[in-house]
Amino acid sequence: MHPRWILAIVFLAFWVFSEVYLFRLLRHWPSPKYVVLFTCLWFGLPVLLLGIAMLRSLLPGTAPLWAGNLLFILMASKVFAFFLVGSINLFYVLGGTGVVGMDLQASRREFLRQTFAVAAALPFFTLVYGVLQTASDFQLVRKRLQLPGFPRKLGLLKVVQISDIHTGSVLQKDTLQKMVDSVMKEQPDLILFTGDLVNNTSAEVLPFASILAGLSAPMGVHSVLGNHDYGDYYRWPDAESKQANLQAMYDIQAQMGWNLLLNSHIKLAEFGGESLYLAGVENWGARLNFKRYGDLGKALKNIPDEACVLLMSHDPSHWEAQILQRKRVALTMSGHTHGFQFGVEIPGFRWSPSQYVYKQWAGLYSQDKQHLYVNRGTGCIGYSGRVGIRPEITVFELSGLDA
Repeated sequence: MHPRWILAIVFLAFWVFSEVYLFRLLRHWPSPKYVVLFTCLWFGLPVLLLGIAMLRSLLPGTAPLWAGNLLFILMASKVFAFFLVGSINLFYVLGGTGVVGMDLQASRREFLRQTFAVAAALPFFTLVYGVLQTASDFQLVRKRLQLPGFPRKLGLLKVVQISDIHTGSVLQKDTLQKMVDSVMKEQPDLILFTGDLVNNTSAEVLPFASILAGLSAPMGVHSVLGNHDYGDYYRWPDAESKQANLQAMYDIQAQMGWNLLLNSHIKLAEFGGESLYLAGVENWGARLNFKRYGDLGKALKNIPDEACVLLMSHDPSHWEAQILQRKRVALTMSGHTHGFQFGVEIPGFRWSPSQYVYKQWAGLYSQDKQHLYVNRGTGCIGYSGRVGIRPEITVFELSGLDA
């Protein structure tokens, strides 16, 4: 049996056990006369939400996406409460305090019910807030960098990086319009998008194409593909359909005025023998067995050794695996991790589960005179919200090294 099926069976068994356990605890609360209504809500609501979410291709609008998010929030809240309530109940049982008299058992049951209410409410309202507020609360992160070989006569170059829009998870057009307005307010010289425009299919971007076409800059809007942009996570009827989807991705970005770099480069500026190039490599990752489409050698071919190179590569694990060996790549810009859309970032301390998977997961990393910047993403995947990790628009001010 395939490991994915084994994992799915284990997860399903755990989910059924936790649902039944909590239902038995709560079914007569607050009153036995409502047990039928409670049963319908407890088991029926998740099934209804699942059904709506699975009919996404048939139902118009964002109702299926909202249903999927609410289902996730309900399940996550129940699971969190199950672990807490189950642990407390296990303590009662092992301590022998749950078998002495009916009054004590009733008291324990009431305490566990109240604990469930508090334990479920905390993640529920946190995750709801993450959808309604944090997911559209864009942070502007500003970085000033001096790069070796950067044309000093170019002066200060303002570059805006956005990443991981994931239009398939966007609940409201206003969110993307807010992002575009924030970028344009910066009046950048250059706008770069570092991959994952969609979740699964190129059609997901169509409702938002006119908004994203509002991005413009004197040196252009340039992009690369992320792992989600190839259609690898969708079950296509044949290879031709998948290729047509990829071609549509190329065409849509061209129609929006974006220059998609497919293992290629362009010259941005040259003054007195000092030149600046922008290269874009297709998706290439060293972690989690993502498909490798990138060809760094091809992307950098024929760029002079003394040139300063800005590189877009979606997956930050590419930096240590290959890019650091190419000394002319002064700044690599990536995305991909989203900071797992969950974590803590406060002055002097930051943590996210993503750090256990990716060594470079958010922000600026430097080695010698080479830099990697990992954008936290402007969108979401799966859960259309964020907890502790805000969506990001990165504003670089680039210049040459002091003489």
